[in-house]
Amino acid sequence: MLSTGPARPEAGRRPIVRWDAALSGAALAVTGMLVSLGVFGAVFLVAFLDYCPPRTCSSSAVLVSVGGSLVVAAAAGIAGLAMTVLRVVERRPAWPFALATLAVTGCAVVFGAVHYASAIGY
Repeated sequence: MLSTGPARPEAGRRPIVRWDAALSGAALAVTGMLVSLGVFGAVFLVAFLDYCPPRTCSSSAVLVSVGGSLVVAAAAGIAGLAMTVLRVVERRPAWPFALATLAVTGCAVVFGAVHYASAIGY
């Protein structure tokens, strides 16, 4: 006979820690905004690079620094998102992975900006 009563949680499963999920979600949201801001800024920095004097500027170094840092930031963001979601689903602490993802993507974007500045001669 089928029961139509309320569903019971699985035996042995801990409940999801709400503050952990909220902190992880907030960190991943900030990470997503940081990566999208980095992509938006990189497109404009490369698009409006009108003149690059050969003695002080290297256009290939600009493309490598900007493109490389954004690839690293996007890859770290996707990997961190996957690990964080997996940890939340397994009901294990996920916030360290979310904050580490934010830190790695932030460092990648800053690294790209610094190398962009050095590639154009600032």
